[in-house]
Amino acid sequence: MNTNTSQSPSIAIIGAGMSGMLMAIKLIRAGKTNFTLFEKAKKIGGVWRENRYPGVACDVASFSYCYEFEPKSDWSRRFSGGGEIQAYFETVAKKYNLDKYLKAETLVTDATFKDGLWQVTTDKGETSSFTMLVDATGPLNNKIYPKIEGIEDFAGKMVHTADWDDDYDYAGKRVGIIRTPQWIMPTPNPHYSEFQKMLKRKFPFLGWMTRKFYDWIGEQFGRAALNDGWRRKGVAKWCESNLNSIKDETLREKLRPDHQAMCKRMIVSDVYYDALQQDNVHVERSDITKIEPTGVRTADGQLHELDMIVLATGFHPNTWGVESINGPNGVSLDSVWNKGEEKSRNYNSIGVPGLPNFFVLIGPNSPITNLSLIDIADIGVDYVMQCLEKIEAGEIKTMAPKSSAATAFGESLMTSFDDTIWVTGCSSWYFDGSSVPQTWPWAPSHFRERLKEPQWDHYEIT
Repeated sequence: MNTNTSQSPSIAIIGAGMSGMLMAIKLIRAGKTNFTLFEKAKKIGGVWRENRYPGVACDVASFSYCYEFEPKSDWSRRFSGGGEIQAYFETVAKKYNLDKYLKAETLVTDATFKDGLWQVTTDKGETSSFTMLVDATGPLNNKIYPKIEGIEDFAGKMVHTADWDDDYDYAGKRVGIIRTPQWIMPTPNPHYSEFQKMLKRKFPFLGWMTRKFYDWIGEQFGRAALNDGWRRKGVAKWCESNLNSIKDETLREKLRPDHQAMCKRMIVSDVYYDALQQDNVHVERSDITKIEPTGVRTADGQLHELDMIVLATGFHPNTWGVESINGPNGVSLDSVWNKGEEKSRNYNSIGVPGLPNFFVLIGPNSPITNLSLIDIADIGVDYVMQCLEKIEAGEIKTMAPKSSAATAFGESLMTSFDDTIWVTGCSSWYFDGSSVPQTWPWAPSHFRERLKEPQWDHYEIT
């Protein structure tokens, strides 16, 4: 067993995507380097390393989707592509020399709290001890492969959107994409000119102002999902008007979702409907009955012959990316989350009762539907840093949310979704088999306030 013997608290960070990197960098900026960053893949990046399909981009404006202390003045356009975002994170990782702390191609298979420390075991058979455990694997990392008869029999190329084959040449191929209709927000994505980039490079304040503007826009959009007011009606009208721009009535109705706008995550694009109206595109709404070696057969009996099938079927939410996380007294994350009382599963989206010195960045019930994930992670990291300071000062050895605090949080959740868009009848991953959506039913500003500083009396402390 490799045991960290340093006097300062040691931290295990699982996942080197956006949030895990942020945790590591803020530790470095605070002069705390007694941590290890575990990553199952070859390099950092998370979502943007995994999702490389053509056209992948972020639906958060570029100037908001970056670390506030590491602004980028030369974003190419309003909503940046995945490759540009990945390059940004790689540049930041290099600046802070994260390779020094990174254990790449190392999957954490078990984390068990024993004798006051987290014993972290990897697929390499190595076990190390840590004072704190930070799960930064994100809510969406376990791909969903649909259960369709014959899916194993397809003779062509089949890929999930998060498992793209960069070497496959799909030019001229017959490609089928399996997905469900979603509402489309017709938001332009203009390129920034060299002059605009120069201004933001010369006057960083302009970049900061741009970020704050888009943060404000995001706050307004987030509030539309919470209350049935003018914001929600405006979004619905905007999306309906966009759908009505499709000239062919039959195609228009094929693309009409069966839920209200924002009940599921929407697409931000001003070119999506144009693409689907091209002569070489066919939209099929008949149910899939089976997949055969040469293509997809639908309920109307037709065989759609294909060379490639793309599964845009999403992810299992809140699976944490770690097979086994276990606290003292037989408490496990699996038992608390999947088998425990729903209303006491977590505390403020960042902690779990019964698991000491354990923190989740972008955890269950965080505002993933109405706040930038970078902001959610930033708020969470600052919260963890305050807890670390208490441990480092010797005031606290271990801390875990009280069951009563988690229950109070859960009860407040269960009574706060009534007017939100997410309970208007759609079936989405936000529910994850739960009776309430796994998101935040209040304004983003309430999340900032709630996690501004720990309420120490809500924790079992030794």
